[in-house]
Amino acid sequence: MLERLKSYYKDAIVINEQVADAARYEWFYTKEGDKIGIDKHRLSKQEKQLLSIFLTPILDADRTMSEEEQAWQRWIMHEDATMLQHLFSLPPYCRFIHFITKRSVANKDDFYDAVSGLFPDPITIVWEHEHRGVIIEKKQKQAAEPLPFADIIDTLATDFYATIHLFIGQIHPYDDQLYESFRYEKRCFELAQTYMPKQTVYQMEDVIPLLLIHGHPELETVKKAFPFLKTLDDEWLRIMQTFLQCNLNVSMAAKKLYMHRNSLQYRIDKFIEKTGIDIKHFKGAVAVYFAILLQQYTDQ
Repeated sequence: MLERLKSYYKDAIVINEQVADAARYEWFYTKEGDKIGIDKHRLSKQEKQLLSIFLTPILDADRTMSEEEQAWQRWIMHEDATMLQHLFSLPPYCRFIHFITKRSVANKDDFYDAVSGLFPDPITIVWEHEHRGVIIEKKQKQAAEPLPFADIIDTLATDFYATIHLFIGQIHPYDDQLYESFRYEKRCFELAQTYMPKQTVYQMEDVIPLLLIHGHPELETVKKAFPFLKTLDDEWLRIMQTFLQCNLNVSMAAKKLYMHRNSLQYRIDKFIEKTGIDIKHFKGAVAVYFAILLQQYTDQ
């Protein structure tokens, strides 16, 4: 469709570009998140109505994005990190929190103010679509502080009268694999939305069973969900596996491992802090147990 529009409107159309005279254009989003601007003088009223059936009109197109928002948007849309690297020193770690709103958010700046006040670390928000975007949490260390995401959703729903769904990604180092991790987590969010549409907060442990039953049995594909496995040595994995095999009973596992109970509890807490996955609860425990088994199987 984009090629047909470019062929028809020629010089009167811009796609995924930041222009100085934004008010000159009528702006739309495609279903894939591409941002299209068509010169108002070239667009008849009838054409605008027709395009609004297939595309999503952008209500606040006159809003000017900051340089940082533009840089992250370019990275998200085109995997182009040039602007990011020229703008500022990049954070050592990032976490992507994908979100979908059931209705349009009229004022993106108010939305940013509400969301940023709920996070301890600096964030940037990039809108990929009128109803979809990503919160980029910039972190100085690879530690996942527990955040009340259910309360965050309730606050935003109250303030903006919109149901919001979040996918909480893993914490990743800013390296050459970051874009691949971003795209992978986005696909996981889409899968979770398809099979668990009533749930409002998703984490990676929610998706692992879906990957296994939805035709994604490839071990490497599933292991992508747990990048932390690469950072844990055999001793760490043995300790976590023993804890899980002892039905999450710290005292029983400590005896089996010949460890002091407090030492094991410290290891468990550090694991949760590092991965953001709470293995003291059923979903997290099941997901990590699967991951450890996959790691052992592929190492054989």
